Amino acid sequence: MTTSSDTADLVIPDLMVIGSGIAGLAAAQAAMSAGMSVMVIDKGRRIGGRVSTRRAHGFTFNHGAQFMTARSPEFVSLSTAAIQNHALAAWHVANRDALCGTPTMRDFPVYMQRGLDVRQGIEITDIGREHDHIILTDKDGQTHMARHLIVSAPAPQSQRLLANVAPNLSALACSASYAPCWTGMYGFSDAPPPHDPAPVGDDAGPVGFALWEADRPGAPAANHALTVQAAPGWSQQHLKDDAGDVADALLAAWQEASGQTIGTPVLKAAHRWRYARVVTPASDDAAVTSSCGRIAVAGDWLGGARIEHAFLSGQRAVAALTTAPN
Repeated sequence: MTTSSDTADLVIPDLMVIGSGIAGLAAAQAAMSAGMSVMVIDKGRRIGGRVSTRRAHGFTFNHGAQFMTARSPEFVSLSTAAIQNHALAAWHVANRDALCGTPTMRDFPVYMQRGLDVRQGIEITDIGREHDHIILTDKDGQTHMARHLIVSAPAPQSQRLLANVAPNLSALACSASYAPCWTGMYGFSDAPPPHDPAPVGDDAGPVGFALWEADRPGAPAANHALTVQAAPGWSQQHLKDDAGDVADALLAAWQEASGQTIGTPVLKAAHRWRYARVVTPASDDAAVTSSCGRIAVAGDWLGGARIEHAFLSGQRAVAALTTAPN
């Protein structure tokens, strides 16, 4: 870390990426492949964004994105390589051919991280521009510099960060909207009773998607963990509820929807994703670079809600920066 008093000794990367989710990692890999020096910073403790996994008291929960699909040649190529490196597995789920991180969903962004300089626990609060450099200030008052910047945070966070330095991109982010998602996580000392391994739930809710973690491809059978994600409408209705109350309500709703009777969990928790699913994406025809040509945006809020959209947006941001006049 450096402060403004010693920036003369700072090694300034060609590109700084805010956010280590799929869009940010895709952007960083594309920039590195183009010969740029890259640094990725993220306010969280782990990479992956909403492609996330939580471990607690011996249980493992994939409590963010549940699966992904691959259609574009670029994402198919990455997914094929990830399968060959045992970071993804084929999975027929929810009546479609899909892909699942293996042994956890977070193993896919871990695979995407290879070779990158990623630094966690850095929350940027202000972005400015000084001549041919982008100046970023974090919550601790420390400054960071780069020649170019890609912001891959969720749209509301991108809107705030870019309001002063790139108002056109801030306005673009303002045009996107999300649905929230509550996720309940339950660990049991005993294996579940015999059951259909297919996920339970639908968007009419309250349960949107739920399954035993051991039913995932490549998952350990000893992980007696149940993940229950609420439907968007239910999540919005209960957005400000206490996490403990939500965990109780979702477990009861799952038992009713699945018809399964289970004992008392030894671990019970709930996590609220405020920006879980893109409802209204920004126009995919809009420019993704600032007027100065040194700042770009990426994220699944640009063009679609799938993990693949986030990946493609990261590649698009790098392409736009490298061709923009600055």
